[in-house]
Amino acid sequence: MTTPFSYSITYTLDKSHYLETYDASAVAINPKKAYLIAIGLAALGFAILLFTQIEPFAAWFLIALGGLEVFSIRFRRSWWLARQLISKAASTDLTLTIDETGVTSQSIHVESHISWDDISKLEKTSQGWLLYHSGGKTYLSDRCLSAEAQAFIAAKAVLVSE
Repeated sequence: MTTPFSYSITYTLDKSHYLETYDASAVAINPKKAYLIAIGLAALGFAILLFTQIEPFAAWFLIALGGLEVFSIRFRRSWWLARQLISKAASTDLTLTIDETGVTSQSIHVESHISWDDISKLEKTSQGWLLYHSGGKTYLSDRCLSAEAQAFIAAKAVLVSE
């Protein structure tokens, strides 16, 4: 009789972890389309400013919104990282447990459990695994997983894809 699989590790949520998580899970954007929206907002603001009698505040607001959109596109990764590093979860220890029931994360700020039944897709990335579930996506880094844990997740990925 085989014993049920169980793996547990504790690691710190640091800058390198957040950078790896972002790189693996961020949705790729089309920069041309994103900048086009920013240019459109600014152009609409200038058109309102130059060709209408509407209060200039609304026009300047749209122009500033276009500029903010350009800033958010250009510094998307840095802005996301900064938000994570100033969050209360930064630099805290997280205990990750992978077993037959699912994936559990516990820290002083969060406790979550994702059941294997709730996972709709498991995707292997270059440095870890993306788990797609009803709550969004969760990233598991290979650097905190043993070879046995990676093999267990790979076996679950085959089952989920069927």
